[in-house]
Amino acid sequence: MVEPEHNPLEWSEQPSPGSSPPGYTTSPSVDAPVAQLPRAVFPPWSAWDVAAVLAFTVASIVLFTALALGAAHLLTGKRHVPLGDLASSPIVVIGSQVAAYPLVIAFMMFLVRNKSRLDFWRTIQWNWPKARAIVFLLAGVGFAFVVELASRYLPIPKSLPVDKFFTDRLGAYLMAIFGITLAPLLEELFFRGMLYPLVRRAAGVTAAVLVTATTFAFIHGGQLDYAWAPLVSIFVVGLVFTLVRERTGSVAASFLMHCGYNLALFGSLWVASDGFLHLEKAMN
Repeated sequence: MVEPEHNPLEWSEQPSPGSSPPGYTTSPSVDAPVAQLPRAVFPPWSAWDVAAVLAFTVASIVLFTALALGAAHLLTGKRHVPLGDLASSPIVVIGSQVAAYPLVIAFMMFLVRNKSRLDFWRTIQWNWPKARAIVFLLAGVGFAFVVELASRYLPIPKSLPVDKFFTDRLGAYLMAIFGITLAPLLEELFFRGMLYPLVRRAAGVTAAVLVTATTFAFIHGGQLDYAWAPLVSIFVVGLVFTLVRERTGSVAASFLMHCGYNLALFGSLWVASDGFLHLEKAMN
């Protein structure tokens, strides 16, 4: 675990003499030396801000889902496709999230910058690992195979709600592209970027790791029919991603592992289904 004196979650922005930087709990005099100035509170956002991001996410997805359903209904009106079938269509479900997620990220950026008055990526502790980026990506790939191997010893249901996105080639490609790029970006910014340091400040590292991993598993529950075995697997995945973020002080590191993990899963399915041509063979 990271030593306290090198705590990557401690706010290290030092103000210049004569300034009153945002986030500081007191207003030092202009003559106070920098060494005597109080350190800023990290993270600068609150639980209400995290709740606001959640509410904005739900509202955005609901809005774009309604718009996507309306457009799909108009396009398929002559074929009389049931609304329930349209609502479960990969194009509608994934398309609405593709439209909503950039707005959610923009909202997060606005909120964090408004609280800190600093650059979003610096405040969120993105901290791109530079030369080690490929290491974290490959670590995610290897970790996926370890989890997949361990899952074979668990009673994973043969059919899960997430399988509906892999009934045709278009849906599979949409899910794969979304799952390797935009989905891990938003999830890491929210869970490891915003939620984790907030809980860590309030309850310590152990509680923060467990809470973050639990909530990460919970948001995937609907896709997994809340079956305990796949949820345990996702919990372990969230646990490892959060520990990587804690150990490195980098949200980008957990993001790269997340991308590598999903890349391995979708890549394995792509190979097993002959390029998503024979999905029935891979899903059985």
